[in-house]
Amino acid sequence: MQRVFKQSFMLSVTTAIALLFAGCGESKVAQCNKVIKVANQASTLGQEFSKNPNPAKGSKALTELAGKIDPLAQEMKTLEIKDEKLQGFQGRFITLYQNISKELNNAAGAIDKKNLPAAKGFLVSLKKSSTEESSIVNEINSYCSGK
Repeated sequence: MQRVFKQSFMLSVTTAIALLFAGCGESKVAQCNKVIKVANQASTLGQEFSKNPNPAKGSKALTELAGKIDPLAQEMKTLEIKDEKLQGFQGRFITLYQNISKELNNAAGAIDKKNLPAAKGFLVSLKKSSTEESSIVNEINSYCSGK
């Protein structure tokens, strides 16, 4: 009887310790907040640029914006996210930011070469990226709010 009690006690203690360690991981909400924080920074950059597009800077404004987006892609990449669904959002944001940066640099190069059809093509791609960003944001907000 005493042996059964000891085994039962050890199993209970082991289970309790395992649950404590499992509970020590970051919550879904905390992980959501980390991803959303970086996404909000990128969104703010885009909003600021569209409100004050300084045409006098020309292509330089586009390369400057790309230079501000690159670190955000890197920051998003370094986030430690355990939730698989959030990892998917994280990957989509990384790809999106890398593509936006590339398209901004390509558009700037086309403008510098006075290749307006190519520049317009890159700007169309950027608009598609904006739509994709809205879609990802809506999905992550829905997931993180539990809807």
